Amino acid sequence: MRFCNEGTASVGSVEDEPHLIVLRGNAASGKSTLATALQRALGPRTAKVEQDHLRRVVLREHDVPDGENIGLIAHTVRYCAGIGHHTIVEGILVAKHYRDMLCDLLDEHHGPTHVFYLDVPLEETVRRHRSRPLVAKVSADELRRWYVESDLLGVPGEVVLDGTATPEVTLAAVQSVVGHVLALEDQNPGRYL
Repeated sequence: MRFCNEGTASVGSVEDEPHLIVLRGNAASGKSTLATALQRALGPRTAKVEQDHLRRVVLREHDVPDGENIGLIAHTVRYCAGIGHHTIVEGILVAKHYRDMLCDLLDEHHGPTHVFYLDVPLEETVRRHRSRPLVAKVSADELRRWYVESDLLGVPGEVVLDGTATPEVTLAAVQSVVGHVLALEDQNPGRYL
């Protein structure tokens, strides 16, 4: 199925093909926690591509339309998927800036694809933000300005998750949608510490 372009393409369903999983949501919605737990659950040869790391740490860039991080995220996801890793891309990934890039990635991917949106009310994100280290740099007022309600991509099969559920319940919900995923054979098992 095509996600953003006309026509059709198949979504892979073979268990041992690399999966592409997109996890989106507002700040403090639980994306990073979920992505880390899912990466562990999927096993070796699972890449986690974090928008914040590439945008804020690598490029030191603000989230702006046509930002340089958009291409870097796309390149990183393509590389990881291209070498046969299950690939999780996570971040706020606000639709008005990232939708086209994400749709291209979904359309191009040959294996199974999954898109999730963690839906967390504004005041819950503000409450959670108070316990994060980033609170020293980002005020609650700034967090409120960033918040985009129901910022769905609007692609076929997009799943809205109750972001107020526990991390364990959320992981189980994602795993039930993704289905059984075979851990990909690790080509170099000695590299992990």
